[in-house]
Amino acid sequence: MRANQLMLHTGVVTVRIGFIGCGLIGRSHATKLQEPVGEGLAKIVSAFDPDVDRAQAFGEQFAATRADSAERVIDESDAVYVATWTAAHPELVEMVAAAGKPVFCEKPLGVDLATSQKMVDTVEAAGVINQVGLVLRNSPSFRWLYHQVRSGEHGAPMSMVFRDDQYIPTQGAYGSTWRGDVGKAGAGTLLEHSIHDLDLIEWILGPIERVTCLTANSHGIEGIEDQATVTLQAASGAICTLSSTWHDVMTRPSQRLVEVLCRDGYLALDGDWHGPLRRDVNDGQSTIEAGESTIGVAAELDGLGTNPDAAFVNAVLEGRPAYPDFRIALRAHELCDAAYRSADRNGEPVDV
Repeated sequence: MRANQLMLHTGVVTVRIGFIGCGLIGRSHATKLQEPVGEGLAKIVSAFDPDVDRAQAFGEQFAATRADSAERVIDESDAVYVATWTAAHPELVEMVAAAGKPVFCEKPLGVDLATSQKMVDTVEAAGVINQVGLVLRNSPSFRWLYHQVRSGEHGAPMSMVFRDDQYIPTQGAYGSTWRGDVGKAGAGTLLEHSIHDLDLIEWILGPIERVTCLTANSHGIEGIEDQATVTLQAASGAICTLSSTWHDVMTRPSQRLVEVLCRDGYLALDGDWHGPLRRDVNDGQSTIEAGESTIGVAAELDGLGTNPDAAFVNAVLEGRPAYPDFRIALRAHELCDAAYRSADRNGEPVDV
C-alpha cells in the first residue's frame, strides 16, 4: 500500500488504523501510536472486541468507532492490528491479507509451529506488509546488548544466563483469563511470554543448533506450563540457559535479567527496556547506564527508534517491508517447538 492510497488529512498522509482485540496489549500498541510516527499520521478509526464494554472503553480512550465485527474493522482501515488471543490470529490475519491490507499481529503468531508457518505463507502469498509484536528488538537495553556481543570487542560469547519471570497473566493488569485456556493460548509461559526470549537469544548469540528443555506446572492449569528451563547451544559454541517462570508475585509484572560472559568481558542488563546495563572488561572499568539515558546509548549504536508501532506505520507509508516480520518470528516458533518436543521427551536434545 502506497502513501497515495492513504487518507489525506489537512495535507498530511494519514494511515487509518483498525484494532481487532482491545485488551491490555491492544491498548499498549494504541498508546504508542499516539506518539509521533514520522512524516505522516496514524489515526485509530475502528476497533472490535467480543467484549463490548472493553471495545467501548477502547473507542472512548482513542477516539475510535466501536465496530460490530472484525470484517467492519478491516473495511474501515488502511492497516490492521490483530491483538486477540493466539488461537484467533490465523483466521483474522487471513482476512486482513485477503483484503490486501498491512497487518500487525501480536506475538506469538499461532498456537503451534504448523499454524505459524501457514500464517507466514498467507501474508507472503498476499504480498502484504506484515509485522509481529516482537517489540523487545526495539528495546534500548537489548539493542545495547546485541551490539556489545556482536561487535567482537569482548571476544567470543561463551555463556548467557537469561531469567524471565512475571506473575501469571490470568490476573492483575491483564484483565482477562484466556492465557489460562489452552484452547486459546496454545501453551504457557514459554510460548505466550518467552517467545520474545527465544527470538532475542538467537538474535544476540547467532544461529542455535541444539535445544533441550524441561517444563513444570505448579498452578495446575491443564496444558499451561508455568515453568520452563531451556538450554540452547549456538553454532559459535556459546551456551544459553533460559529460565521462564509464571508465579504469583504481583509486584513483578514482567522482569528480565540477562548476563553474557564473553572471553574478555561481562555484559548484563536488568529490565526489559531501560536497564540498568553493566559492562566489566579487562582494564577493570565498569559502566552502568539506566533509565532514559539508555535510549541515547542504543541510538548511537544503530540509529533506530524505540517505537515499534511508529516503525510499522512508517513502513506502511513508504510501502516497504516492516520489521520484524512474520518470517523472522517463525524462527522463534521453530525454537519453541524444539523446546516443547524436548520437554515431551524428558529433556532429550533436539537439533534445529
